[in-house]
Amino acid sequence: MLEISSLNKVYESPGRRVEAIGSITFDVGAGELVCVVGPSGCGKTTLLRCVAGLLPASGGEVRLDGVPVTGPPPRMAVVFQEYGRSLFPWMTVRQNVELPLKEKRVPAGRRRELVDDSLRAVGLSDDADAHPWQLSGGMQQRVAIARAVAYEPQVLLMDEPFAAVDAQTRADLEDLILRLWRELEVTTLFVTHDIDEAVYLGQRVVVLSSSPTTIMEDLKIDLPPERDQLTTRSLPRFGELRGHVYRQIQAARGER
Repeated sequence: MLEISSLNKVYESPGRRVEAIGSITFDVGAGELVCVVGPSGCGKTTLLRCVAGLLPASGGEVRLDGVPVTGPPPRMAVVFQEYGRSLFPWMTVRQNVELPLKEKRVPAGRRRELVDDSLRAVGLSDDADAHPWQLSGGMQQRVAIARAVAYEPQVLLMDEPFAAVDAQTRADLEDLILRLWRELEVTTLFVTHDIDEAVYLGQRVVVLSSSPTTIMEDLKIDLPPERDQLTTRSLPRFGELRGHVYRQIQAARGER
């Protein structure tokens, strides 16, 4: 579904050249959930923005279902870390979720159906008429997720979406993503700085090096498909996988 081939990104300005991404090649199969981790500043967000067509690559290419990505694809949705800045405070929850569907010229009846279904899926049916500023941080991020789900994407990109919420809310949102992923079978690329989160959520974890970024490892996560916060994180295999990824990131940072 998603192919990243020899992707390279260089930022250039007068007297300055920074190669953020050296060369990255990997793919994400249809219906797969793949997590990306790496050291701080390694270019995870740059990678995601190139994949989303929000940032032009300097070399290589991204393909969605065989078609080169040259701008934001019509069947791709992105959930950002800064959920507060992605929601319009003067609009209600319903209006925020509905906005991209209006841009896509979805008929009004179908819009109502999609919005209702997505708000129900994230547990916000009773808050449809509230405004984002009246909601907690975790609830605001649920609005952003509902908006992405209502768009009916082929591919869902998530850029450290739970970095700004507390630990309990983060755990709840992780389980929400797993549930939605199973129900919708949407191809998902999830960028995070949290190793435990990557191992808990992913079918695979792609470990990036320091900048200029390459792939250190594409690790299959051989945990049971049905996961929960207590049982899964208590498994010896979870600890082994977490430790392995942690050592890889330490090596990428030049630490022992």
